[in-house]
Amino acid sequence: MNYKIIELKYSEFPDKLKKIKKPPKKLYIIGNKKLLYEDCFAVVGSRKISEYGIKYCKYFTKELILRNIPTVSGMAIGTDTVVHETTLKYGGKTIAVLGSGFNNIYPKENINLFEEIIRKNGLIVSEYEIEEKPKKENFPQRNRIITALSEGILVIEAGYRSGTSITFNKAIEQGKKVFAIPSNLDNYLGIGVNNMIKKGAILSTNINDIIERYPQFMNRLRIKISSLQIKDEYKKIYNILKKKPCYFEEIQNKLKIKNLIVLLTNMELEGLIKRQNDGKFSVKEVEL
Repeated sequence: MNYKIIELKYSEFPDKLKKIKKPPKKLYIIGNKKLLYEDCFAVVGSRKISEYGIKYCKYFTKELILRNIPTVSGMAIGTDTVVHETTLKYGGKTIAVLGSGFNNIYPKENINLFEEIIRKNGLIVSEYEIEEKPKKENFPQRNRIITALSEGILVIEAGYRSGTSITFNKAIEQGKKVFAIPSNLDNYLGIGVNNMIKKGAILSTNINDIIERYPQFMNRLRIKISSLQIKDEYKKIYNILKKKPCYFEEIQNKLKIKNLIVLLTNMELEGLIKRQNDGKFSVKEVEL
């Protein structure tokens, strides 16, 4: 495994980690080291994320990425996974901070995600030796690294006395702004975030609630989804639908593609197009 070690005593160790209480003595990293020094933003939340949480986790993560703001999360199941996967889907860069060593990826079902983050120019970070197994006490500790690497933190959902509440406390201790999505009072996953809002987290209902508080983010132009990298096999279809919505037969008559239905289905699944109520296909530029 091609990993590097960065020690606290050396100048390349990120200043934002040197400044925190009990900084890690060393970092094990795989991937895009430059992300350690960029202005990133953390998105965290419950492992038992709800459909509501998934919807808005995707929305906020996508909007960060479309402004070229790298994301940070912990590669756990639930919210963290949604953050990393959404980031990669829209061509962004992400940092995953682990609570175990590189030879003991946790959870095991995220090994493919671990590999994809590296392959797509993201970064994996851990303060633990590569053979370190996941331990319960490691995860609250790694949260201080997530917050330290980030300009601010967005909390999607959190139960009462959850691990995300520890992240909130670490962020406040480090002087970072915390943002939280308001939750339904009947949702037990909303108890934590609603309490955070009471304690000073900034209630956030859209991306501007975050962006407007960071001068370094305010002037970043939002990339239109239509200008993101489109796979070669989709380009002709996409260019037709950019001009106007079309029925299947219209697209087929213009392009004469044998596997058109397969391509359209894949483009729908990847969030590039949608099928309207009238049966026409159209470009999908706005997605919550």
